[in-house]
Amino acid sequence: MITVIKRNGRVEVLDISKIQKYTSSAVKDLTGVSQSELEVDAKIHFKDKITTEDIQQTLIKTAVDKIDMDTPNWTFVAARLFLYDLYHKVTGFTGYNTLREYFDRAEKEGKILKGFKEKYDLEFLNAQIRPDRDLQFNYLGIKTLYDRYLIKDRQDNPIELPQHMFMAIGMFLAQDEKENRNEWAVKFYDVISKFEVVTATPTLANARTTRHQLSSCYIGSTPDNIEGIFDAYKEMALLSKYGGGIGWDFSRVRGMGSFIDDHQKAAGGVVPFLKIANDVAIAVDQLGTRKGAIATYLEVWHNDIDSFIDLRKNSGEERLRAHDLFPALWICDLFMKRVQEDGLWSLFDSYQCSDLTELYGEDFEKRYIEYENDPSIIKGTVKAKELWKKILTNYFESGLPFLCFKDTANRANPNPHVGIIRSSNLCTEIFQNTSPSHYVVQVEYCDGTMEYFEEKDEVTTDVGIIKKANKLTNIDSLNGKKIFITTKKQVDGETAVCNLASVNLSKIHTQEDIQRVIPIAVRMLDNVIDLNFYPNRKVKATNAQNRAIGLGVMGEAEMLATQKIHWGSEKHFQKIDEIMEAISYNAILSSSNLAKEKGKYPQYEGSNWSKGIFPIDRANKEALKLVDRGGLFGSSCDWSALRETVKNQGMRNGYLMAIAPTSSISILAGTTQTIEPIYKKKWFEHNLSGMIPVVVPNLTLDTFEYYTSAYDIEQFELIKAAAIRQKWIDQGQSTNIFMRLEKASGKLLNDIYMLAWKLGLKSTYYLRSESPTIDDNVMDRSIECVNCQ
Repeated sequence: MITVIKRNGRVEVLDISKIQKYTSSAVKDLTGVSQSELEVDAKIHFKDKITTEDIQQTLIKTAVDKIDMDTPNWTFVAARLFLYDLYHKVTGFTGYNTLREYFDRAEKEGKILKGFKEKYDLEFLNAQIRPDRDLQFNYLGIKTLYDRYLIKDRQDNPIELPQHMFMAIGMFLAQDEKENRNEWAVKFYDVISKFEVVTATPTLANARTTRHQLSSCYIGSTPDNIEGIFDAYKEMALLSKYGGGIGWDFSRVRGMGSFIDDHQKAAGGVVPFLKIANDVAIAVDQLGTRKGAIATYLEVWHNDIDSFIDLRKNSGEERLRAHDLFPALWICDLFMKRVQEDGLWSLFDSYQCSDLTELYGEDFEKRYIEYENDPSIIKGTVKAKELWKKILTNYFESGLPFLCFKDTANRANPNPHVGIIRSSNLCTEIFQNTSPSHYVVQVEYCDGTMEYFEEKDEVTTDVGIIKKANKLTNIDSLNGKKIFITTKKQVDGETAVCNLASVNLSKIHTQEDIQRVIPIAVRMLDNVIDLNFYPNRKVKATNAQNRAIGLGVMGEAEMLATQKIHWGSEKHFQKIDEIMEAISYNAILSSSNLAKEKGKYPQYEGSNWSKGIFPIDRANKEALKLVDRGGLFGSSCDWSALRETVKNQGMRNGYLMAIAPTSSISILAGTTQTIEPIYKKKWFEHNLSGMIPVVVPNLTLDTFEYYTSAYDIEQFELIKAAAIRQKWIDQGQSTNIFMRLEKASGKLLNDIYMLAWKLGLKSTYYLRSESPTIDDNVMDRSIECVNCQ
């Protein structure tokens, strides 16, 4: 007699029928798989006192090993078997316990924030839970959910099931709704649990927990003073501590050989400060899970640009290297024009020319040329083409620096009345106003009173000496009061925030579905702003002023394949133009309706939104020619009526749309990544359990030919598709470029990025290269930002 040991330690006689019950349900209603094949190929050696855990893991591994292009449904068999195991671990049986039991246990473990469940009718919400939605998961999806998102106890045992997690997220995000709170929680739950809209990783992982940091990325700027530079390190450290990815502008920091206290050639330039930022990224890891991720931005006219481009080179002077940063260039139109003209390019010290960081477009070009013609300004000169060649060479060799276009970003800024966009984020899809902190001189007198001055204010001391305020010391007295100490105090400054979610185009691509889902998604993201944990006051104040969100898309390649549309075809361009228009229209309408209900964002008055100027009105003229659907802008929505609606109601959100990378959440949802073509039809993913085979979603004889590798697609078509989307987006999109090494050339790279600039893209992300001599079957996700995904 053979016995088995159950998970609770109980020993009982082996009952084959119980195993067959699980194998039967695991293959139910799936084509191309069979129960007998699973059981036979498992080759389970039944020995006395075998554990049920061993039996389950053997069946799972058997199903995983059978995943292939001609038998893709084995991934769902493996997922179901994994789920049965998960159910047993969490509840002790194959199914769900009640929502109340889930909350009680999670609160007892200290893993869920107390207080918000009391705002709800738990019995009503429990009745809305749909366990059958777990059947949507493929194997990699449920493994990703288990490894990254499900709550575990102190012994790392799971205490949460997928549908409870999704409902708890919906409840957390709906808790401040004044009316119909239960109904809003269900609406949020429905779109997330059906994978129609999926929030970014921080929201999925942290909404409902005691550490409710829900934002993906932060974008800031460093001033040109030692206090501001080191305060920026502190800010970056705190943001990284709580899991945020960082994009940071260093363009105002004076360059190598600049002045310090009127002494020329005293400054060491921006690179030594970047090396400290590099060490911050390493030292302050993201809650012990991975090192911090910081993208550093520099304008292309900065006199340290040459050493900045080389930051990550493996050769050369190590003191000039920062191997863990992600350098990014902030490129103006004038530079691209000089490249085209084979002209000269002047490099300036930002100490002398700091106002260039405050200007864009014609104003920038006018001021730049004035500096070129001013003999009192110290400058260097290079051939624009040679600098461009160096940029592209480094980009080809390492995928870096990221390339972002300053003037394009600022021309399309919905809020130019309150600032300027100085950089993007870590994934190059967020474009919002930021500003470096401002510092005033704080004079503390011996009697305890305080007085404040601007640094350059001229102050007359009691002995009649006129000094700049930043030169006052404790030997001075003002108005009969002796100074105790002078310090600099940080005031103002803006650090922007990314609050992200993605619409799954493989499920949501009709007008009716878009109209149904977008208002829910916008409301959900708007609630993130108020419920988020902010690492510092400046970040919260910035987000409260502009109420920025970033609604994007994923699953484009799956949608196209399912509808038998070739990537890069005219039909593709037409389709994505229609969909992005509908999403843009409904996102703007939803935000405006929210403004009527909850109030406008504080910076609304004077914005482009308030003037009836929408993203499509700022669209690149060449991009507008790529698709002609007839009518105004080739559009099908009533934009005139929407402009009137916005003028009457306002907007709830100052920034609205951005397309993030999404690799983590697209894996979870079982769809293709963001807006990209597929890499391969089959590949392997690294996992804690080993190598997992993955096949593109919904692969059938009908869809096979419509899945084309990104490396086989003409990259000019990829740029055109991005330009078509960009017309409808107020922020940007993470746009990777793909290239096989044997096809690569300097001319091809130049042509691709020139086209990106001419068609109005705001940025490109990584250059991904594929070598014919290297096995690329294993997906490399080491360079991907987890937060935006």
